[in-house]
Amino acid sequence: MNENKYIIKNAFVFDGLGSDKFQADILIEDGIIKEIGNLENIDCKIIDIKGNAIAPGFIDVHSHDDIALIVYPEMDFKVMQGVTTVINGNCGNNVIPRQGTLERWQTRYPDNPIPEWNSYSDYIELINSIKPSVNSAILIGHGSVRNGSGLKNQKRLPNQNEYDEMKGWIKEGMEAGAVGFSTGLIYEPGRYSSTDEIIELTKVISPYDGVYSSHMRNEGNNLLLSIEETIKIGQGAETSIEISHHKVSGKDNWGLSEKSTGMINDARDMGINVHSDQYPYIAGQSALFAIHQNNAFNEGEGGLGTVSGDKVIIAHAPIMPEYEGKKLSDICDDFDLPEQQTAEKILSQDPHVLAIIEGMCEEDLVTILSNPHTMIGSDGVPASGANPHPRLYGCFPRVLGKYAREEKIISMEEAIYKMTGLPAKKFNLNDRGTIEIGKAADLVVFNPDTVIDLATYENPRVYPEGIVHVIVNGTFVVNNSKHTGSRVGKIIKRSS
Repeated sequence: MNENKYIIKNAFVFDGLGSDKFQADILIEDGIIKEIGNLENIDCKIIDIKGNAIAPGFIDVHSHDDIALIVYPEMDFKVMQGVTTVINGNCGNNVIPRQGTLERWQTRYPDNPIPEWNSYSDYIELINSIKPSVNSAILIGHGSVRNGSGLKNQKRLPNQNEYDEMKGWIKEGMEAGAVGFSTGLIYEPGRYSSTDEIIELTKVISPYDGVYSSHMRNEGNNLLLSIEETIKIGQGAETSIEISHHKVSGKDNWGLSEKSTGMINDARDMGINVHSDQYPYIAGQSALFAIHQNNAFNEGEGGLGTVSGDKVIIAHAPIMPEYEGKKLSDICDDFDLPEQQTAEKILSQDPHVLAIIEGMCEEDLVTILSNPHTMIGSDGVPASGANPHPRLYGCFPRVLGKYAREEKIISMEEAIYKMTGLPAKKFNLNDRGTIEIGKAADLVVFNPDTVIDLATYENPRVYPEGIVHVIVNGTFVVNNSKHTGSRVGKIIKRSS
């Protein structure tokens, strides 16, 4: 019997296109979906999933797993929640040029030597040789190429040599199969770049049908201006547009989601290809340096809005791990200092601290989630020894369990479309994302009655409930809710 040929029987199928679920059997052979229907008298292994649901494997459109694929190749925090593909290189940070990103990765994985690579092709070859448990697609990071060019934090337009160097890396990445170009305009060095610089660089990806994906300059009081800028960049460069982790930060700004989603809808009505992504939590995660730099503990005139110390939890402090899991307000008491000065003191000793920030409201979350042009992305940051945001382990089951099944904000069909067919189409991953004949067999079997996230802020490293099987390129990576150890993932290149 052909071990690479089997039928999944008695499945309730969510096809990833947003269609109503239907019952069918699925024949998989050599990692490809071959037949869908009432399949009988076929000589192969039968896997009866007993009325559980099956969907395309989830595509995490906002990941930061570029180095995690090397350090944690089993990628349990993603695959155990049904994710079969991660899109990396978000917020302007990627792996080329290597010297432009090395310090950042060494702070997250200090005990793990990072292998050598010199180009996107080298990096792709490295990941494909490691074979992580999930597939990955690549965004080229603006911050990485700006640092690599030597321009770094200078607040000026690049000179011709700097433009040529950055454009060369971007072109090399797109030629190697990258899906687009990302910016992190609230962070260094992106915050020092002008709209004109970003348009000029983004033009490089236009002939390749690439996506411009942006962590915008402001997610607080100037959220709407930032959306205007993001759309202007995409229009000026003639590219598809993705607004990263769409949110409304800072209590004074709550309610702006009606206008921000309206701007996206209006732009689409004018023929502009713009979407956003979202994680289903009212707390985010960022660098403590960025929170401090944006003056969030004082007036909140920066990009994050106003933040209170009792709403900030230290998630990762490589030099001062004793602070991980503690609220900033408690550390203020230890230091006998106000919040902004406490953050400054922590950063003077440990500049690479990551923090969880509760600065959003449920009403805005629901408004954004309900928008038909919103996709799902975890924005999880895996780092050694850290107390991560629970979204790293629970993002996708939380949407299915809390917001689709329990609260009925969106239907299960809509939720799965936002995780599968829509992102596959957006990022030109044409061979997966839906359950159709000829597509890659990236699949997740789950119990729609029990699927839910279990990770919490207090105990974030907990796998979800209700994910039964996860299949990557035809191979069971999760079987009966246990990781099999199989590593069959690869870098997925943009479809031509």
